[in-house]
Amino acid sequence: MRQPPGAPLAHLDQLADTAALGVTLPDGRAAFLVRVHGRVSAFENRCSHRGVPLEAEPHRFLEAGGELIQCAMHGALFLPESGECVFGPCQGRRLVAIPISVDAEGQVHLAME
Repeated sequence: MRQPPGAPLAHLDQLADTAALGVTLPDGRAAFLVRVHGRVSAFENRCSHRGVPLEAEPHRFLEAGGELIQCAMHGALFLPESGECVFGPCQGRRLVAIPISVDAEGQVHLAME
């Protein structure tokens, strides 16, 4: 479901301590939020190698250990802090980061530019 401009993308309650959540940005782009070690980041849901969605199942963006983002197509691994590919055919490239902010109530919003 596309989010209206200004609407929160999600609430921190929707992200467990180590989790990810697929969202649709107000402009219609597929994206996801990832929370690892309490830090929340957002990226376009598109692998930097083939441009395909990263997850094979809804909201499954992390590898089994819950520490790295993983592309389901070819197993590339990305750092959740920066989106940098650290393993796989796109090593050295990055996912497209989405600037976000978290307000005092725990709502995750697109960051104001």
